[in-house]
Amino acid sequence: MEAKQVLRDQFNERKLNISENVRIRMGRKDYRVDFYLKDYKIGIITLDWNRTIPVSKILQLERVKQALKLKKLILVCNSISENAKEFLTYRNQINIQVVHSSEIEKLERKIDDFVS
Repeated sequence: MEAKQVLRDQFNERKLNISENVRIRMGRKDYRVDFYLKDYKIGIITLDWNRTIPVSKILQLERVKQALKLKKLILVCNSISENAKEFLTYRNQINIQVVHSSEIEKLERKIDDFVS
């Protein structure tokens, strides 16, 4: 089962107040947050890419997080580049948490890990 569906099932089990597919327009581009946990001000974005997530995408996510005034943004992805990992470590005030899709799909990580 894909990560998005596993998360959706976990939200439904816990009866959390969420919005799905929240769209935000910044400049000429639209961005999407897959899940928005209103009570916690947490956004979750899933990127099921066959390549690594670059630093430029992390910068976009930072702008989305600021525009929505989120406390935390969770990125669920297959892999992230070493440069992007270093960037997140260097700029730890961004508060973007990276979770691998396989951790969600295999239930190694649950939604309780994110909202605590």
